[in-house]
Order: sequence, then structure tokens, then C-alpha cells
Amino acid sequence: MGELSGYLFLVMVMQVAPPSQPMWEIPLTPVPNKLTVWRASTPWQTVRSMLGLVIVCFFIAQISVLIVAGYIDGDMNGTIGPFDPIFTFLGGICLSPCLLLFFYLRRPKLTHTVQAYPDAGGSNLHALSGGMVVKSPGATKVQHHLFRSTAPLEMPRPVHLWLLFVLGVGISTVCLLPLTVFGANVWTVLLALLVVLPAWLIGFATPVFAWWSITSRHFGIHIARRDAEWMLAAGMLSTVPAIVINSVVSPILIGFVGLDPFTTGTLGEGLILFVSAPVGEEISKAIAVLALSHLIISPKHGFYVGSTVGLGFALLENASYISMALAGDYSSISYFFTATLRGLSSIPGHAMWTGLSGYAIGCWLSRGNTLPSISGTAYLSDDAEANWVLYDKRGAIIEQSSWTTIPSPQMVKLLGKHQNHAWPMPQTITAGLVLAIAGHALWNGSSWGVGMILSDSTSGLAILLQLAWLVLMVLMLWFCILRWLPTIVLGPKE
Repeated sequence: MGELSGYLFLVMVMQVAPPSQPMWEIPLTPVPNKLTVWRASTPWQTVRSMLGLVIVCFFIAQISVLIVAGYIDGDMNGTIGPFDPIFTFLGGICLSPCLLLFFYLRRPKLTHTVQAYPDAGGSNLHALSGGMVVKSPGATKVQHHLFRSTAPLEMPRPVHLWLLFVLGVGISTVCLLPLTVFGANVWTVLLALLVVLPAWLIGFATPVFAWWSITSRHFGIHIARRDAEWMLAAGMLSTVPAIVINSVVSPILIGFVGLDPFTTGTLGEGLILFVSAPVGEEISKAIAVLALSHLIISPKHGFYVGSTVGLGFALLENASYISMALAGDYSSISYFFTATLRGLSSIPGHAMWTGLSGYAIGCWLSRGNTLPSISGTAYLSDDAEANWVLYDKRGAIIEQSSWTTIPSPQMVKLLGKHQNHAWPMPQTITAGLVLAIAGHALWNGSSWGVGMILSDSTSGLAILLQLAWLVLMVLMLWFCILRWLPTIVLGPKE
């Protein structure tokens, strides 16, 4: 059994049948209840497939902004006009292949299963659709079924991803350091070019997948891989309206009141950071969670969907920040601090903030409210009862193929220490969204404010004070996370 995209597993003993043996054509039949499907474990496949998708989404987000700007602000100077139809037309042409590639990568995955069992009234030869022929030494009957893949989500172990992140960032920083210290020459530039692509991929992707692996493995959420990948993809696509708001709409609104949104250190820039970004981004991500409401069966699932959407958003945002760090001056130093700080702060922050909105949406849905279902589209299988058994390269069954729906003992032990001090979660969509926006705004606004206060000082003390504030913000973020998570993970069984 396996997927049409590359897997086929037949439990059958083959032999050559006499040429005169009649061949029976076997039609596809409906999938039986509680079908068991065996499949080789591929935990890194999700990482590889999503890495390809994030590059496509990166271009979709950037090109989409240019198309919208052509309609509203063709020169992107913060004032309405001029309308630039050529700009929009060329952007649409460039966007089309990216969209086609996106839908190709997210095409439905189909699983083809073939089952044969002894039957005196059967045959030795069976013709299946697609030109496949099944031969057996004795008389058999054959059934085969085609259904959308519901293989469970597999992720590499968090420790493996964090080890890759630490080693990758460390080695990349050391390899980029000669360019910073000795300047550009043949050897330093060649070394930098060799390391820049893996440094970029490791810097922006591995911390996102590490946090995703923790929530997927330890929260007690059982979900199909394809559904989980759509959550991450929805988060990446939610960057499109967020970037349009921050880059096109908000500068025009700020310009109306006489402020400059583009000059560093001005109040206009601050309004973009601590008003436009939190409001636009959190609303965009919440809409993405609502679009996935058919996957939310409880507030806990709502948090998981929201946090995964937040990780998808952070994946694309992180790609931009790491790119700027690698392209700027002192690339080795800026790359190290950007990758480290975002991996420990902004990425889990996005997951937590959107998780608050997702939990509130889960509460709203649990009260009997419904939204129009889009489950008939390409990313939800109607055969969710299939029992997937995963095995490793040696053929041994993987323990996690049981896919428990209770939190892991490690997570219970960690959060149990904070359960007595747990905070309640928001119960309404308005409260969840306001709390998410407030947390996001506090993070952006305080960082911007401290930077402005110390902007006139170039001493080492000013740099240390900025780093100290960032460390304090990270500690405050983790304090809030450890207060909310016990309510989410250790709450009443749903």
C-alpha cells in the first residue's frame, strides 16, 4: 500500500502464469471501514516539502504586494496614486507561475492499496487500472482502493532539529566571519558564497520546525500530515494581506495625518511597528485560522491550529529577516544574533499570539457556532478512519504509530510544575484577538521605544542595554507561555 506519488506496497508472492490463463479485470471498490495501511516512516519528508513551499510562498507574497501597489500607490511613496497598469500587469504575469507551482505542490495525495486473499473461485491473474497486473501462485481474489492520503503527521525529533540549528548557525557564523574581519577577497567571498544558502535555510527554517515538532509530538494532537501542512501553508499565505497592510495601506493612512512612515526614528515608523503590524498581522492570521475551522474540534485543537498558522507566518517572515542579515554589513554577527533571537523569541511569540486567537475560536465553535465548510476541497480526506502503521528501515513498527491523543509524560511533568499558577485562556474571539494584538504590540513597541531612547548613544553600554532589554522580553514571553500552556494542554479532556 502506498501513495501514487511514489509508494506502492504489495503483499503478494509472484510467479509466471501460463499464457493461456484468463485475466480478470478488477475495478476499484469503496474503501472498507477501518482499513489498515502500512507505510515506511519518513519524518524528514514534511520538512523537505515545506521548504520548497516556503520559497514559492515567499515570491507569491512579494509579487502580490507589487500588484496591489500598482492599483493604489504605483510609486509606493505613501500617497495614493499613480495607477500603474503595466506594473500590475507584469506582476500578474510573474505571479501566475508561482500560483501554479503552489497548487501543484499542494495537489491531493492519493493512496492506492491492493489486497489479495486466497479464494478457490478466484484467478491467478488480475488486471488493475493503469496497466498493473497481479500474479499469484494460487487462486486469489484481489481488491484495490483509491483514497486521499490520511497519513499521520511525522516530524523529526525536536532535539535533532535543535542540534541542526545550533551546529548550522555556529558553523555558518564561523565561515562568514573571515569576510567580516578581513574584508572581501577571493577566498573570503568564495567561502561566504558556499555557506550562504545552507545558512539561510538553517537560520530561518529549523527553529520553526523544531517548535512545530514539540507541539505536534507532545501536546497530544492526532492529525493527518496533509491537514497539518495546510495549516503551515495557511500561515505563510496570511503574510500576503499583512504585508499589503504594512507596506501599502498603513503608509497612506499615516501620511494623511502628516507623519512620515518611511524615515527611521520617526513616530510614523513607530506606528507601523506597534500599531499596523500587530493589528494587520494578527487579524490576517486569525482569518487563516477561521478558514481551517473544519479541523478544530475543541479549544485545544484551536490552539494547535492557531499556533501552527503562527509558525507558518513566522517561517516566511523569518526568511526575509535572515536574508537581510546575510546581505548587510557585518553579516556573520548580524546573522548569528538574528537567527538566535528570532528562534527563541519571535517564532514562539507568533505561535503563542495566534494560538490565543485559535483557542478562542475553538471555544466559539464548541458553543455550537459553525462556519461554511470547505472540507470538500483538496485537503481533507473523507477516509479519516484509516489506521496507519508506520515502520522503520528495518521493518520494525514505530511506537509512535499508535498516535496517542494525550500529552506526553515529558510535557505533563514540565507543565505540572506551573499548573497551580496557570492563567485562564480567552473564551471569546474578541478577547483572544485583542490579547494577541496586545502581546504583539507590546513586543514591537517596547523594542522600538528602547531603540529610540538609546539611538543617540553609540557606546558599548547602549548596545548592552538593548541586548538586556531583548533578553528581558524573551523571559517575559516565556513566563506568559508557561502560565497559559497548562490551561491548554492539561485542561479537562475534550
